Amino acid sequence: MRQKSLVYSSGVVEAIEYPAVVVTGSVLGKTVYAYIGDIERGVISGYIPVNKPVVLGSSGIVRVIEVLSEKTEYTGKYYTVTPLGSRGILGLSVNGLLSNYVSLDDSYLEEELTTPTPMDALRPFFKHVAQLASVCEEPVLVEGCGLTGVMLGGFLRELGLTSHHYCERGRRNASVLDLDVTSHISNLSRKWRTLVITSLNTASKFRVMRELEYSKLVISVLSLTDLIPLKANYSVKVVVVGRENSTSLSEYVINKGKKALQGLLKAIRVIKASDLESIRGLLPPRGLGTVIEFS
Repeated sequence: MRQKSLVYSSGVVEAIEYPAVVVTGSVLGKTVYAYIGDIERGVISGYIPVNKPVVLGSSGIVRVIEVLSEKTEYTGKYYTVTPLGSRGILGLSVNGLLSNYVSLDDSYLEEELTTPTPMDALRPFFKHVAQLASVCEEPVLVEGCGLTGVMLGGFLRELGLTSHHYCERGRRNASVLDLDVTSHISNLSRKWRTLVITSLNTASKFRVMRELEYSKLVISVLSLTDLIPLKANYSVKVVVVGRENSTSLSEYVINKGKKALQGLLKAIRVIKASDLESIRGLLPPRGLGTVIEFS
């Protein structure tokens, strides 16, 4: 059993074939669907530093074919794969899903599925956005127009919360859901109840955190934010949302989220790939990203 992977290293993406599957985790799976979006764009564009060669692909669906632990109940089943596992972000800290076979820590397996579809590759993002929305208090300013930011805007609207977007990049993405967007900070209201950080754009994040007034700062771990430039003597409640504070969601919230997600379907391409070489032309991904279907 040979492993073929799409590897990023030193500014170059290459399709590499190994004589055997490289085992680094407790679960061996076959990739069914893989989503590429903001993380892959950030790596290839150079504004996310990568210290070692890494297989791209931040989330998706795998079929588990072997388990190297006592958790044999995974074997033969389909699972969503989240970018938020115990060893860091998938496709960045550890190898991702752009490979015919993948070896993962079981902390990246999130939800069992019976008959997965391409859009199920986005379910981990939906769950993450639901957690972000659950801690927002209006009025809400969402920084960023990547998948997380746009999905959050649609989610908040379905929940009846007032929100606005600040996007220095990717403003066109927000038009898919007809969201309210501002691209220059001078045109924003200075005061907000909640500021949500979702993008990988360091300059944009720093600008809104430093120049605006807000009482709650919500940070998505997918924004890779490691600096919070709050003003001295400024009282702000900071909430970082990631895997560790993931909780079960009510049926009401799930249904609202599914409705919000429907409007995104036309903006996210689904492309069948018979070989990894054909995927190279899709990198870096455009817009809200692409779901790769492995055939």
